[in-house]
Amino acid sequence: MTMEPYQIREDFIRYGVRKEAKKNQYLFDPSREGCDNICFLDEGIAALTRINDDGEEHIYLYFGEKRLVGFANALVKHFPYDWQRYITPSPFWITAKTNCVYYSMREKQFESMMDSSPYFTQCVLGATTLNYLELVNKIQWMMDGDKTAQFCKWLLTYCIKKQGKSMIPKAFSFVEVANYLGMHPVTVSRIARKLRETGILAREDGCLIIQDEEKLRAMTMLQNS
Repeated sequence: MTMEPYQIREDFIRYGVRKEAKKNQYLFDPSREGCDNICFLDEGIAALTRINDDGEEHIYLYFGEKRLVGFANALVKHFPYDWQRYITPSPFWITAKTNCVYYSMREKQFESMMDSSPYFTQCVLGATTLNYLELVNKIQWMMDGDKTAQFCKWLLTYCIKKQGKSMIPKAFSFVEVANYLGMHPVTVSRIARKLRETGILAREDGCLIIQDEEKLRAMTMLQNS
């Protein structure tokens, strides 16, 4: 008999609490006393954010659906390592960029699952690796990537599936995407317009719709000459 592949989502449903967050609400807020929960983002898009000294929100990373989020502090506590010699963990927030549905698990339960289930730990390691690679890719895009390729990669990475379509929620403005990718909003608007003209993108009810995913993936292979 073939066993079903392990799904960490099922553990979060079993041991966590289902919650909802409206756009701009926090899934994780370190300023709130007792906030030590780890989240599985089931629906929607969230972001790893921080407010700078000027009161402006800075986005480090977006999280799409079916992602494990907010577990860095738990890992720092769980593993015996002299973190202070290398880096002092900074406070961060997980902010809903669209309406989100997620499952929240207490830190003690998370640590217990890490100790007792190799499959659970494997998923946490996979989520850690994915976050690392996406951050490295973002830095690479901003330093020496082709701007069209950067935007196309962003579209593919952070689109969501809804009603059989791959779409970018209307919550994302070209200004926000441009700030995230280190571009000017006019540049992002110009690239999006060209993608619509070639039939790769369309706009429906204020959302960008990916109409030709294969061509969009081909566009991510562009390199600066």
